Amino acid sequence: MSEWNYTKCSKPFESVDEALEYMITNSFDGQVLKRTEGYSAVCPTYPEGFYPDATPVAEYSPEIGVIADASLFGTIMTPEKTEEEADCCPIPVVLTTRESKCC
Repeated sequence: MSEWNYTKCSKPFESVDEALEYMITNSFDGQVLKRTEGYSAVCPTYPEGFYPDATPVAEYSPEIGVIADASLFGTIMTPEKTEEEADCCPIPVVLTTRESKCC
C-alpha cells in the first residue's frame, strides 16, 4: 500500500490526468473523484460519500495500474485479495502508457 499523508488524504487538481500523474509519480493507491469544481485524488481510506458532490472517475494502484472503467471501480479500494488474485489481476487495465494489459 502506498504512503499517503493520512492527515491530508485528498488533493485537488484541475484534471483527471493531473491527479493520476500525481498518484503515479508518488506510487499512491486511490481514486480520482470528479468534483463540482475540478478533481480530487483521494487515498484508499477515503470514506464513500464524504464528498457529496464527488463522482469516481478513475482508480490507480502501482500493482494494477489505472482503471477508468466505472464498472470495475472497487478493485483497488477493496484491499482483501485471495491468494490467487494477489499474483495476477483478473481484468485488463490501462497503464501509464495508456496500453491495456492483463496478467
